Amino acid sequence: MRIRLILLLLFTSTYSFAQNKFTLSGYGEGFRDGDKIFLSYPGPKGYVDDSVIVVNKRFQFSGNVSSPVRASLYRNQNPKYADIVYDAATAYLETGNIVLKSIDTLRHSINSGTALNRDYAVLKGALQPYFENMLTLRDPSELTPEEKRDTAFVSRIRREFHSQLDAMVPVQLNFVNEHPTSYVSLITLKELVRDSRWLKQVDSSFSTLSPQIKSSVLGKEISDKIQLGKKITVGMTAVDFIQPNDKGKPVKLSDYRGKFVLLDFWASWCGPCRSENPNVLSAYQKYKNQGFTVLSVSIDEEKDREKWLKAIVEDGLIWPQLSDLKGSNNTVYKLYGITTIPANLLISPEGIIIAKDLKREALINKLASIFH
Repeated sequence: MRIRLILLLLFTSTYSFAQNKFTLSGYGEGFRDGDKIFLSYPGPKGYVDDSVIVVNKRFQFSGNVSSPVRASLYRNQNPKYADIVYDAATAYLETGNIVLKSIDTLRHSINSGTALNRDYAVLKGALQPYFENMLTLRDPSELTPEEKRDTAFVSRIRREFHSQLDAMVPVQLNFVNEHPTSYVSLITLKELVRDSRWLKQVDSSFSTLSPQIKSSVLGKEISDKIQLGKKITVGMTAVDFIQPNDKGKPVKLSDYRGKFVLLDFWASWCGPCRSENPNVLSAYQKYKNQGFTVLSVSIDEEKDREKWLKAIVEDGLIWPQLSDLKGSNNTVYKLYGITTIPANLLISPEGIIIAKDLKREALINKLASIFH
């Protein structure tokens, strides 16, 4: 049974310390002699990739890292070329002897040996039931073209898949609250702060962290994102702006006063954005004649202009498409304090922000309550 990349990327980051020498030893009852284990982790000049061969159900890596980092291990799949991962594990590389032990292969590895890996083992254990549930579900991004034509089927698949992700959040926050001195907690909050739905909870949990953790490079980064997330709140008047559309014509937000406007932030390269686009399209088609419209702001760059235009056509985005093609320096993106995509704001006919980050059925339910 495969492990999706999304499950491997729940906890990622680095932080600065002195040089760290590590050994990483693994044992799995299901390993076969000749299995190849790949190790990948971020270094100062990009990702470091290594590999070893399993002998007698065991493997071992050793090396140095300038700071403790989160690493991914893959069995018989080079991560450079794999879109879907079938057997993988996570470890934190830091000073000491790190151990991964499994009843089968990488998938059920239990981390031990160093402080961060013991912390991660606690968090992984708490999340394991959700991981297992997700492996029984269809990934919405992997549906066939024929399946995607069945909108009711797609909606159900997306709802089931994302409900599991959402169900993990209280578990993650509980871990953070119980481990205020662990960098694993900080890394967990880094992932959660990307979704403004959890901003209040992330802010609360972040405040409980130790001063040392909060003052780290990563801690300051998370603090900045929390403050940016508070920049635009429900009840505020939406700030007006002008940005060119895909034809180069200037479009002004205030031109749409009198309508409910979903201000949607996305990019052609953003997988979750592209996955959410059918939901936005469905909402637009259902309510476009009842005083509802969408303004999409892309954070694509000038070099990706053609990819942006192609994505608009491929996803059938028939409402106004805006971008200054400055990537994450997009003026509207920065004006509204957006820190990650997909993101959106629902603006009333009077220009008041009435909701934030309405995704999947939450968007449909909100519009249904307005246009009932």
